[in-house]
Amino acid sequence: MPLSPAPARGADFLSPYEGRGIWPTGAAAAAGYFAAGIVLTLAGANVNGLFPPLVEPGPPARLLILALGCAGLLFRRRNVPLMIAVTGTAVVAGLLTGGGIISYLLSFEVFYSGILFGSPKLSRAVEKACIYTAVLLAAGMGVAYGAWSYVLLGVLQAVIICIIPLWWAGTLRRQKDVAEQERLRADTERSNAERAAEMAELSLRMALASERAAMARELHDAIAGHLSAVALQSAAALAGDNPELDRRVLAQVRSESVLALNEMRAMIDLLESGTGSLTGDAGSPWAAPDESGERASMAGGLDQLQALAESARLAGNPVELEVSPELETVPEGVLLEEAGAEGAGAQHRLPVLLQSSIYRIVQETLTNAIRHAPGEPVRVQVRRSSDEIRLNVTNSLPAPGSEPGPAADGNGTGLRNMALRATQLSGTFSAGPSPHHDDAAGDSAKMWEVSVRLPVKGTP
Repeated sequence: MPLSPAPARGADFLSPYEGRGIWPTGAAAAAGYFAAGIVLTLAGANVNGLFPPLVEPGPPARLLILALGCAGLLFRRRNVPLMIAVTGTAVVAGLLTGGGIISYLLSFEVFYSGILFGSPKLSRAVEKACIYTAVLLAAGMGVAYGAWSYVLLGVLQAVIICIIPLWWAGTLRRQKDVAEQERLRADTERSNAERAAEMAELSLRMALASERAAMARELHDAIAGHLSAVALQSAAALAGDNPELDRRVLAQVRSESVLALNEMRAMIDLLESGTGSLTGDAGSPWAAPDESGERASMAGGLDQLQALAESARLAGNPVELEVSPELETVPEGVLLEEAGAEGAGAQHRLPVLLQSSIYRIVQETLTNAIRHAPGEPVRVQVRRSSDEIRLNVTNSLPAPGSEPGPAADGNGTGLRNMALRATQLSGTFSAGPSPHHDDAAGDSAKMWEVSVRLPVKGTP
C-alpha cells in the first residue's frame, strides 16, 4: 500500500479545511485585518515610521492600500510567495504614505504566515527578515529621532511586529513538523505492517500450493503406482492359464493393495496431525533421519527396490536390478558404511529424501515400462560414485503397431514428477529414446532410457 501523499507546500496542519480552498482561514484573516484597519484609520490612530512620508493621502487611499494588503492574505495558506508579494507591496506603500499603523498590522501577518505556512526554505528566509527588521526598528528609531524614548518605542515595535510572530509562528511550525513526522512514521509503520501481512499471506499460499503439489505427486507416484500395478498384474493373470503364476500374481495384487492402503493411511494421518511435511523433513532435502529411523517421506527406501522389481516381473516384464554392493547393505536405508572409508566403521548417513526419491523414480519408470512396453525387458542400475548416486533405467520399446499395455495413455505427469524430484535434490534428469542396440537375438532394438544423477552431500 503506497504512503499517503505529503500535503501541498504551505498547507496548514491545524485547519480542518486543508486542501478545500482559501475559505474560511484566509478570508477570515483578511476580513479581521480589514476591519481593524478601518477602525484605526477612521479613528486617526497612527505611529511614526523611520522616515517622513513622501505623500499624505487621505483615508480613502489608505483604505485602498489596506484592501490590497488584505487581498494578499487570501493566499496566505495556498500561495505564500504570492501573499508576501501582494501584502508586502501594501506594507511598503503604507510606509511611503504615512500609514504606519496599517503597515505594522500587515507586517505582523506577513512574518507570521510566511514562517508558519511557507516552505522550509522560505520560512527560514522570513525568520531572517524578521530578525533584521527587529534590529532595524530598535536601532533605527533612535538614530532617526535622536531620543531614547524613540529607542524604547522602536524596541516595542520590534517586539510586537517581529519578535512575537517569530516566536509564535516558529513554535507552531516546529509542532507542525513534529506532527508531520509522526504522521509519516505512522503511515510507514502501517504500510510496513500491511506489507508484512501480505507477505505472510503470500507465504501461506505458497506453502499450501507446495503441499498440494507434493500431495498430488505422492498420490500419483504412490497410490496410482500401486493401483496401476494391480491393474497390470491382474491383466497378466487373466491372460494366462498357469495356476501357480496366478496365485503369485494374486498374492502380489494383495501386497500392492495393502501397500496402497498403508500409504494412503499414512498420508491421511500426516494431513490430520498438522505436523510434518510431504516435501521432506523440515523442508530440507538433505535432512537425515531421526534417531528412530523414521522416514520423512512416505515412500520406501533402497532396501525395497527388489520388491518393486518382483512386482514388475509378475506383471510380465523381466527386470534386471543392479544395485551397488555398498548400497545393498544399508539396513532399512538408514546408515551407509563405505568400504575403504578412512577409519574403521566410518558411517555416513544417506539422506531419507534421497532414498525415497530414488524409490519413487524407480517405481514410476517400472510402471511406465509395464504400461507402454508390456513384456519388454527392463534394466535398473543404481550405483554410487564418490559424490553422487547414478540411476539408469532402460527398457526396449515395443515394435511399431504392437498392442499397448493396459492404461497405456498418459499425460506426462510421471515424467514431470521425476524431473521435479531430481531438481529438488540439485540433481539432473533425462528421459527419452536412446540409440539402437542389438538385442539377444541380434536384432536392432530401440531403447527408452531414464537417467538420473543425484548428488550426495557431505561425502568424502
